[in-house]
Amino acid sequence: MRPDIGIGSIEISWSDEKTPTVFRPAFTVVTTWATSLEEFREKCVRMLDSYGRKLLHVERANPVLKDGEFSEEIEDMVERTRTNPKAIIYGTFHSYLVM
Repeated sequence: MRPDIGIGSIEISWSDEKTPTVFRPAFTVVTTWATSLEEFREKCVRMLDSYGRKLLHVERANPVLKDGEFSEEIEDMVERTRTNPKAIIYGTFHSYLVM
């Protein structure tokens, strides 16, 4: 199977130095080359582990459509992924409160 550039939203858990045992949720967009959802997910896990973060959930991961329209940030991520077959590019991390 030939890999495609995949794009997906992921939910992660992270902590900071002041409260290392308190994990906070966040989400971001990721682009990477993958042949399947499982490969996309595994690449996200490896990338996040290297930063001490954990993958909670992959949401809406699909191949990038050739005629898809994206924000400037996402277009940049797709282009950077297109030129690097080993790329795992993530966008801005957005955190949110859990009640």
